[in-house]
Amino acid sequence: MVWDVTVQTALGALDGLSMRGEVRAHNIANADTPNFRAQHVAFEDALADALQRGAPTNARFDTVASPTIVGPDGNSVDLETELIGEMKDGLLRQAVVEGFNFKTGQLRVAMGGHR
Repeated sequence: MVWDVTVQTALGALDGLSMRGEVRAHNIANADTPNFRAQHVAFEDALADALQRGAPTNARFDTVASPTIVGPDGNSVDLETELIGEMKDGLLRQAVVEGFNFKTGQLRVAMGGHR
């Protein structure tokens, strides 16, 4: 199949969202762990840089410390922030998948197939 920049970008975004989801789940699982420091994945800048280099599927996503306030037990997980972020990521994932499906449907039609 032909993978153009749109499809490659969608795949890169899904990789970033997947990693972000894993990190969020780890944060939530450790919400009551003393001295645990929440992490997050801000993949958008890395994806934009990879896209400028012409290789969106080669974006490197890193985890960094979340800028949340540390509680008295040394834990920095904010459950409200994590859950709201999870909902936003779900909407973004849905939009990316719908765009991916539309694009691959167009490619299929262009190659003589049916939707």
